[in-house]
Amino acid sequence: MFSNFNIEKFKNKKPPKDNSLETFKELKEISKLRDDEAFVKENDDVDKCFASIVGNDKEISKISQASLPVIKKLKNYFNRPRPKQLAKNFGIKIKDIELKSMKTPSYPSGHSTQGYLLAEVLKDKYPEKSKELDKKAKDISDSRNIAKAHYKSDSRLGKQLGLEMYKYLKDGK
Repeated sequence: MFSNFNIEKFKNKKPPKDNSLETFKELKEISKLRDDEAFVKENDDVDKCFASIVGNDKEISKISQASLPVIKKLKNYFNRPRPKQLAKNFGIKIKDIELKSMKTPSYPSGHSTQGYLLAEVLKDKYPEKSKELDKKAKDISDSRNIAKAHYKSDSRLGKQLGLEMYKYLKDGK
């Protein structure tokens, strides 16, 4: 489904350097976010989140699984440490909500990618649920920041990637 998706332009969208002022600011920003474990866990399983809105649509799992190789290639390419790993270097205490889904590098956010990709695909099939699907994509993305699993820049690139992957599907490439 995404085997010919070109990731080259995304390789040019580098994250802030590990020891940069921008990373420091991002760490300070996420360290101030509310602790909300229930919200984080409610939005951790992307497929279930969307199935709760549209029912058991086989496209959900098919698309989320197909998106993983693209996401993993970029995560491994950038190999950005998770916020908790870098926070210590800046003397910032971050208590993350440890999730099984936090075992890969940080950039881009795979949850944000899949959330926005799936929301767009499902809005085409279920236009009457557009607002709900948009809100769920945003909640999934935000939950990763609240979990302290991602920097805001991870989530921004994840959203861009998800929307570009949707465009790729829509254009039938």
